[in-house]
Amino acid sequence: MPKKQKRPARFDFKPFSKQQRRLIHWWRPAVRVSQNDFVIADGAIRSGKTIAMIIGFLTWSQEMFSGQSFILAGKTMGALKKNVVRPMLQILEAWGWPYEYIRSGTDARLEIGSNTYYLYGANTEASQDALQGLTAAGAYADEAALFPQNFIDQMIGRCSVPGTKIWMNCNPGNPHNYIKEEFLDKAEEKHVYHLHFMMDDNWTLPASVKERYKRTCRLAAYFTSGLSWACGWQRTG
Repeated sequence: MPKKQKRPARFDFKPFSKQQRRLIHWWRPAVRVSQNDFVIADGAIRSGKTIAMIIGFLTWSQEMFSGQSFILAGKTMGALKKNVVRPMLQILEAWGWPYEYIRSGTDARLEIGSNTYYLYGANTEASQDALQGLTAAGAYADEAALFPQNFIDQMIGRCSVPGTKIWMNCNPGNPHNYIKEEFLDKAEEKHVYHLHFMMDDNWTLPASVKERYKRTCRLAAYFTSGLSWACGWQRTG
């Protein structure tokens, strides 16, 4: 029988920064940027983008869809469970939303309300095979810049339900990365809403920790400002 995870601790919510609130609510019909098909949050580590994206993705998928399938993808299944699934379950516990976590290796998924969220690792080009045949209403890609190009293409192709949106986050990386060249550099053409995060966007991170990064890290700009792709994007949005 599929294994079920023990109930996690509830997430301890703190006030959100302006940039986090943008990521949480950008999809709402009354918001100007909601006509976009993609949101990409990039930038510094420890900048609060992952938690904000999880909250936004959950509320969007639950408020806008019923009885649909969604893709949750990470570089590896282990990374996905650690970086996304674990805090997602803590958030669900805090909200009191009922869910079922099925940990089967061949059909790992979260069932929340009437929607199903399938879990995928994207560490090789063959990983995209697992997506074939799925019809999805949306996707969440964690550290998408590390994914093989064919997985990203297949993931997007699987999202064919009207109203679908693709949510991706990433840290700075190679300036010739597929995400940058095909999505961020073509944001207007492809209807991408880009949000750049800095460490100061995470209000829960103690000032002493931020100072330690600035003081001790050789790549201080990378860690605190999220200067990315060897050219240092400016904040947008």
